[in-house]
Formats: sequence, structure tokens, C-alpha cells
Amino acid sequence: MELLSLSNNLSFGLGPRSCIGRWQGEVYFPCDMPGRPVCGSCTVFNPCAICRGTCLKDEKTCLEAHVVYVAMFRPDIFKIGVAKASRLNDRLREQGADIAAVMDYLPDGERARRKERELQRGYGVKGNVRSSQKQHVDKELDWDAWKALKAKSHASDEIRLRYFDEQPWMRPLQVKDALIGRVFGIKGRLLVLEKDATLYSFDLNNALGAEVFPVNGSKRQISLKSF
Repeated sequence: MELLSLSNNLSFGLGPRSCIGRWQGEVYFPCDMPGRPVCGSCTVFNPCAICRGTCLKDEKTCLEAHVVYVAMFRPDIFKIGVAKASRLNDRLREQGADIAAVMDYLPDGERARRKERELQRGYGVKGNVRSSQKQHVDKELDWDAWKALKAKSHASDEIRLRYFDEQPWMRPLQVKDALIGRVFGIKGRLLVLEKDATLYSFDLNNALGAEVFPVNGSKRQISLKSF
């Protein structure tokens, strides 16, 4: 494997995909079996990922401070979720949230999951946001909607996140077969590229396990300038 630098100008095509392998402790085991992005043999069950407030492990390991947060994605899509207090900012950036605030602090992850479900039901807010809903990078935030829910829920410790050095002027066109253009920015797992005065978006999950090779252009990635 090689690290792919997601900066400056990119000119890469994406080939066939296979399993990305697995980590066992500090040791990485590669795998070339079919599977997108992980084959059955390399899939590792993570009980914490599906926890709903009752620990599924033989011994609870989430014994550190957690937060239940409310996040908003452009323009007005809300999510209530859980994160370790020590990596709240990282978690929000991983998801591409635009603004967030803390709804409650809990001493461990199990209690935080119970509180998360309670608040989701109470405010009618889901616990996930689809990738397709995160494409609106050109939209302005609905500040009235944010202020209303924040006041209603008494959320505190507001966090505002920024991903681009310049304001996107259009909703990016989605591409899947190539990474071509200047890196405009990365928002969550959404890579935004600029080429010929046109913005393109690429879901980085589509690159997991894919062969990458240099290219000069893409027949599918046509800019608005070419019309």
C-alpha cells in the first residue's frame, strides 16, 4: 500500500476494488479477496458500534467521559450523536458537521447511548445523516433553525467547523471513477476538487480497496466550461 496525498493537484484513476485487509493489534494483514471494502474473513465485529445503552461486551470498556451532541449539516439537517469527550472535535470533522453543541456530559459510553436515544426521541432528531444529504456545501446555514433547537435543548459549548479556505460557488458534481483537479477541500469523507471553474465531489469511501493509477483526464469528468 501507498499513502495517497490529498493535496494540491490530483490526477488519478480508480481501478478494481478488493478487500482492504485488517489490523490485529499493531500488525496489518493485507488481503486481496473480493469484498468492498472488507471481505467476510477480515470483518471484525465491533459491539460498541451498535450499542444502544446496554453493553454487549463481557466487560465494559467505555469508562471515560462521553458527550451527547447535536450537530447541524448545511443547510438545516440535524443529528444527535455520541462521542468520547476527548475526541469530540475529531468526530465532528470525520462526519463533516458544520456546527455542533453539547447536550449532555456522561461518565461512560453506555449511559451516553441511553441519553442519546432519549434525546433523539424527545426532539425527533435522527442519529445519522446520509452521504447524499452532505453534498450541499454551497448552501448557507439556517441560523434560525440552529438557534431555535439550541435554545430548546439548552445545548452549550458551541463548536463551529470550517473546511474550505474559499466559499464553494456551486454544488459539486459527483464523480466516482477518478480524482482529477485541484483539491478545494475535504469535508468529512467528501473530497471536493476544482477543475476548469467547476467543482466535483468524491466520496472517499469509494476509494477504499481500489487500485489507483495516474491519468491525464477522465471521459466522465466533463467541466461546465466545455459546453
